[in-house]
Amino acid sequence: MVQIDAHLDFVDERKGVTDGHGNPMRRALERDYVSGMTQLGIRNVSSTAREGYIDARARGSDILSVRQVRALGTQSVLERIPEGARYYVTIDIDAFCPSIAPGTGTPSHGGFHYYDYWKYFKVSASGAMWSASIWSKSPPPMIPLKSTQILAAQLFAELQSALFP
Repeated sequence: MVQIDAHLDFVDERKGVTDGHGNPMRRALERDYVSGMTQLGIRNVSSTAREGYIDARARGSDILSVRQVRALGTQSVLERIPEGARYYVTIDIDAFCPSIAPGTGTPSHGGFHYYDYWKYFKVSASGAMWSASIWSKSPPPMIPLKSTQILAAQLFAELQSALFP
């Protein structure tokens, strides 16, 4: 599984909730059919306590911040995903900088820009991606710009063209 997100989403339980928006990556990694996880763009771990971060690492999660992804470069990041493995890509819109995607409930500055994603995705799409999703587009009413919606639509179109060439 490849997660592109600002947040780790690896909380085990918070106030009795085990299947909320802070839990999906932990729940996914608990599944027998998920053999590994690469988490890209993680820069705001406030949604996951230190124990969750340590547990994610202990379970084999490969966690890279936006800065690390940029420093490593596209090819080095892609080499961290097992060659020939089929994988699912999940994209949370908050992985992007709020300057281009302000319409999210959990903005976090310092995120990816469109061409960061495009460069990575165009190369990774030639691999064995078999499914994908886009999450957390939730523009508040006070943001009249449609930039988040346009970005999500562009990402969706690119995902579709990669899955169904």
